[in-house]
Amino acid sequence: MAGHFVRWTGDPGFLAEGLRISQDVFDTAQHFADKRRGRFLAARALLAQLMLRVYGINELPALITNSNGRPAFADRDLPDFSIAYAGNMIGVLLAEEGGRAGLDMEIVRAHSRQTQEQLMQELTSGEVAWINAQQDFMEAVTQIWTLRQSILKLTGAGESGLDSLRLLPGAGRLRSTLYPDIQVVCDAEPTLVWACALSPATQRLHLWEMDSSHQWCALREVEMSKPNIGPHTLRLTSLPHERSLHPEM
Repeated sequence: MAGHFVRWTGDPGFLAEGLRISQDVFDTAQHFADKRRGRFLAARALLAQLMLRVYGINELPALITNSNGRPAFADRDLPDFSIAYAGNMIGVLLAEEGGRAGLDMEIVRAHSRQTQEQLMQELTSGEVAWINAQQDFMEAVTQIWTLRQSILKLTGAGESGLDSLRLLPGAGRLRSTLYPDIQVVCDAEPTLVWACALSPATQRLHLWEMDSSHQWCALREVEMSKPNIGPHTLRLTSLPHERSLHPEM
């Protein structure tokens, strides 16, 4: 089983125009403000391109919005996906059938030091200790926050699920009281941090980038089981079930 993560940077209106999305999607977007409409359409156009590339589906299948506000395919036999935005970048993560997906992206220095410190107030003592041990404070805070948000998007809990999640980045472990089996990989690039949360059976993560001419470029393939997958990359997996309620967590 594999996951597929594609990102695109540029003018959302240019990407969205006429690219394999139905009139219903355009009609829904008409009620949004200009910026939100552009991002909404571009994300669904990017998802349509990913479905074409992975599954050969020519037009984006019908979508619904779940009770938690998370978009999904109306046909439950189709794969799970997650959408994220960071600055003028749009990302889509697709899980193969039966898997779950949660994507988050953050610009490393988009927030002030004060905002970063406020974010730390939501974290556990173990997470804070790991951040304080890193050389780049802002990058470390962004990594932990991005990891958390990707997992919460996979579970569908959103901000209300913050207390359900504990991370042990030093040990490569996590615990979610809402979803027992998760793995997540997070990478810090010079300006961007991204995190992809996926089901534990996912063995590979394919990373792609699409340019303004809609040409696809393969960035790399992450072997999820490898212990060392990059100098700024974190991979966390769920604690074994028998330890999931350990009081230290």
